[in-house]
Amino acid sequence: MPTSQRSIIDLPCIADAGSFARYDPFGNGRQVIVRRGASMGFPYGMQSSERLVRIGDLDVRLTRYTALLSPPPWTPGSTPMTAEAARNYKPESEVLHLPDAEVLIRRAPNGFSDDEVELILAAITLE
Repeated sequence: MPTSQRSIIDLPCIADAGSFARYDPFGNGRQVIVRRGASMGFPYGMQSSERLVRIGDLDVRLTRYTALLSPPPWTPGSTPMTAEAARNYKPESEVLHLPDAEVLIRRAPNGFSDDEVELILAAITLE
């Protein structure tokens, strides 16, 4: 994969520190996170699947990960965690591995649908 290609993400940007940026593609608070340079290589969790998607004239990997977060400790007398609440501690995301960036797209819980992911991918070009 040529490293000279630069990605352009045509989504509403809400924060950009150069190597780390946040985008709110649909204006509803759900964010796409982009890491560049030294911020790349973040441990996203356990890989569960991978597929190739076409960005411009390049096939790039879109990898699904499941993270495992630690819930707060249970204390006697507290309400047991519901299955829905437990899903918050096993979030699923997809990461688009571009030549110069990693694009993190949350899928579950409360993430982006398949159709929304396609719109996000369509907003990415390579120079």
